[in-house]
Amino acid sequence: MNDQAQVAVFIDYDNIEISASDKLGKDVDVEWSLVLEAAAQIGRVAVRRAYADWSSYGGDRQRELLGSGVELVHVSSKRGKNAADIRIVIDALELLGSGASNITHILLVSGDGDFTELVHRLRASGITVIGLGVSGASAEYLINACDEFIYYDRLVGAETPAAEAEEAGEGAPSFDITEARQLLRRVLQSRQGEWVLAAELKNAMLRLDPAFSERNYGFANFKEFLASAKDIAESQLNENNQIEVALTTAEAAHIPEALLDEYLKILAEQKVRMTPNEYRPQIIFRFFDICKADPDLSLTSLKERVHAYFQESAPHVKWQYVHEAAHQLFHTYCFEFEQAEAYPTDTRLWDRRVSIASGVEKSIDLLDKCDQGLLFKLARSLGGPKKINKEAAARLLYGSFRGQAMLDHVKELIDGLKMTRGEA
Repeated sequence: MNDQAQVAVFIDYDNIEISASDKLGKDVDVEWSLVLEAAAQIGRVAVRRAYADWSSYGGDRQRELLGSGVELVHVSSKRGKNAADIRIVIDALELLGSGASNITHILLVSGDGDFTELVHRLRASGITVIGLGVSGASAEYLINACDEFIYYDRLVGAETPAAEAEEAGEGAPSFDITEARQLLRRVLQSRQGEWVLAAELKNAMLRLDPAFSERNYGFANFKEFLASAKDIAESQLNENNQIEVALTTAEAAHIPEALLDEYLKILAEQKVRMTPNEYRPQIIFRFFDICKADPDLSLTSLKERVHAYFQESAPHVKWQYVHEAAHQLFHTYCFEFEQAEAYPTDTRLWDRRVSIASGVEKSIDLLDKCDQGLLFKLARSLGGPKKINKEAAARLLYGSFRGQAMLDHVKELIDGLKMTRGEA
């Protein structure tokens, strides 16, 4: 429970009653006490309202809600089947616009996709919106719009019959804990082995999957869920007595390999061909030496000369590595080409005379310029230089990781990236 949270509960009574009846059986009554308990776990519940045409429901149902402190808002069904939805939207927006309101969280008890726009407006105004609906009967776009979404049938520990689950199709969640474990691993891997506050971790998981809730998997709270995943994550208390979480040592060891695949995919999407190999620096050095020695070469001829050199002196260096290095140098602006006016109109760029980019005085400068160009492409896609894992970057650029000196060099390259304000 968040002691600072002020919660308003809006219940679309018909939606939950009908959805629960369809999914769990017509003889099953909705356990509203558990719904309100879920609200109380969010924070102090300041508003409890249930909307329906109450003339259609018996006194027992009304008394149950009234006994739990819920205000019954009567909406005549004669006004149309969406009358309750409209009233909920009006009341929620009025509450939002009230200067006296200190509501920070709204629990919207409904799976109706018509509330999606309302959720967007509430969240844009700084309200945290948590949805609660029946699995397989809740609109996917509503689920994704919420900060968090709780499935009622998991809240009460009910199992959807297999036949009904099959009928529900893609909309019915599997509640396979493997999915939650993969989500946990994915978020922690993005933190590159660093410790993160448990509350921040859960928020990051919810941003990726608003339907995540530890309650869907039978855990009373997030701490219990973390305890079940000790093979993935370890926890500790920091100096402020807050729970911090990080990948286990075994899991952290897999970070560079996983991130390397991601980095290669990012570069491939930007037309940069790359196969990590330890010969790449020497190949780029040879491009520099041959280009400086013979200024009359086209890039096509330069590439062939570099390949011929390695065929003679180091035949284990593949043509693929040379060809890809040329692509990398080209896409990181390491070459300058003679103006097109000096050639027939159908001459390809790679067949024009080429020179090393101005300002590059040594072969190591060419390598660093190319490396920084590739790191810039990664940083722009990942959301900034700080998102780049140094060890994975070392394996990408140099084919292997060879200790702290290499990491320090990669760090210097990353620190030297010049990003615009929106890219940093």
